[in-house]
Amino acid sequence: MTPGPAMTTQKRSKRSGLNLALRSTLGEVQRIHFDTLTFNRERTGGQSMNSRPLFDSPIPWDLEQDLRSLNPQWENKPGIPLPPFRRALFPRIKRLLIAGLTPAVVLRGPRRVGKTVLMRQIIEDLLTEGVNPCHILYVPFDEITNLQKISDPVLAIARWFEHFIIKRTFNEITHSGSMVYIFFDEVQNLEAWAPQVKHLVDNHSIRIMVTGSSSLRIEAGRDSLAGRITTMDLGPLLLREIAELRFSPPQSPLWGENALDKLLSLEFWKDAVSLAKKERDLKLKAFAAFSERGAYPIAQQHYETPWPEMADHLNETVIKRAIQHDLRMGPRGQKRDEKLLEEVFRLCCRYAGQTPG
Repeated sequence: MTPGPAMTTQKRSKRSGLNLALRSTLGEVQRIHFDTLTFNRERTGGQSMNSRPLFDSPIPWDLEQDLRSLNPQWENKPGIPLPPFRRALFPRIKRLLIAGLTPAVVLRGPRRVGKTVLMRQIIEDLLTEGVNPCHILYVPFDEITNLQKISDPVLAIARWFEHFIIKRTFNEITHSGSMVYIFFDEVQNLEAWAPQVKHLVDNHSIRIMVTGSSSLRIEAGRDSLAGRITTMDLGPLLLREIAELRFSPPQSPLWGENALDKLLSLEFWKDAVSLAKKERDLKLKAFAAFSERGAYPIAQQHYETPWPEMADHLNETVIKRAIQHDLRMGPRGQKRDEKLLEEVFRLCCRYAGQTPG
C-alpha cells in the first residue's frame, strides 16, 4: 500500500526530530570534550596535555590527583617545610644518586629514623641546583592506598609520568643533557617491586632512589637487582649527630667517606686524640642526651616533650607498626601470630643486656 501524504509528513517529522536530537547529542559531546581539554590546559599551566584522550591514562584519575598533590614542584609550588638538620649520611646518599656507579640507590632502616625527610631534602637540593621540577617524581607507597587494581604500579606510574608530565621519553631527556630522578618511598608495601625497578633501570637512563622500613622485604628484592643498586643503611642518630642537633653547629667528621687509608697515618691518630680532648665535654653532653631519650631523631628534636608522651608515640609509630604491619606483610607474614610477636618483643626487651646463668 502506498503511504498517504499525512503518513509521509509524519515520517519526515520523526526523521527531523531524530536528526535534531543527534546533532544536539554530538554538540554536547563536543562541548564536554572542549571543556575537558580546557580543564587539562588549566591544570598544567596553560600547556596542552597531549593529542591522546584523558581516559588513556595508565593510572586512575584519583591516583593521578594524589601524585600531583605529592609533587607540588610540577606547578612551581613549595613542598612541606623540612628541618634544617641533615643526617650524616646525606652527602653520600646524594652523591650516589647523582653520580654513583649504579642507577639505583636503596636506603633501608627502621621507621622514624629520617629516611623520608632525607629523601625530601635531596629533592629540595636538586630543585635548588636547577633540576627541572618536571623531571622529579616522588611516590610514597605507604600513603597511597588505591594501587590494588593496578598491574605493575611502579611501571604504570612511570609511564604516566613520562607521557603526561615530562611529555618526552626518559631517554630523550638524557640525550638532551638532563636527567630524570624518581623517588619511591616505603616501596616494601608493593608486591614484586624489584622486578619493576629492574625493568625501569634496564631500559631507561634514569636515577632512582628507593627507601624501605622492612629489611626482610628489601633484602628479598636485592637478588633481582644485583649490579643495579647500591644499598645503604640508616639507623638512629650517631653521637655526633645528637651533639649537632642539640648543642653545636655542624662539624666535618675527622674520618670521612672511604678513609681507611688514613688509619695508616700517624698524623690521623694525633689529630683524633687532639679532637677527642677538644670535644670531650660536648660528647659527654651528647651521651647524656642519648642515655636520657635514646637516638630517634624526633625524641632529640622535641627534647622538651615529657618522656612518657614521647615513649607512647614511639611505641605506636615504630614498635606496633613493625609488629602489626611490617612483620605480617605478604602470604607468609599473615600466618604469624601478632600476639606472639608482641610477647617475643617484650621478652627481648626484658632480658636485653643480660647473660644466661
